[in-house]
Amino acid sequence: MQHRYFVGPLLLGLSVFVGCSGNDKTSGRVSITGSVSLKGTPLAEGVIQFEPLEKQNTSASVVLVGGNYSISAANGLQPGMYLVRVSTNEGQSKPLDPNTPLTPSGNNLPGSHKTEVKKPTIPAEWGEKSKQQVEVKAAGTNKFDFEIK
Repeated sequence: MQHRYFVGPLLLGLSVFVGCSGNDKTSGRVSITGSVSLKGTPLAEGVIQFEPLEKQNTSASVVLVGGNYSISAANGLQPGMYLVRVSTNEGQSKPLDPNTPLTPSGNNLPGSHKTEVKKPTIPAEWGEKSKQQVEVKAAGTNKFDFEIK
């Protein structure tokens, strides 16, 4: 009968020990905040990405809201250097308006599925060819504001 009373506390103690051990791949995360503006105006919609440049096991892709972004410590980044990329749907292809008058080239004939291609608003040096970097620090405020010209 004494064995029953011993097993319960032993199992409880092991579960507490395992629960407190932490996950080495995600420990040490810190919160990140900041803003992104394009030519002096907050970027209305878009995504900012942080890609690790060292041996961090964390990365982030965050939706901009009114030009601002925030990542909580629970989902944050480990300290180290990160490559920053900014993208937006602004400037992407969009369907032509069927109510637009027909054009001589026939690009807007009824039933046409052609699209009007707009020039991207985010320069390549902030997007696919980005070399923008930030250092996330273990202590202090990690606030990164970006002005894209």
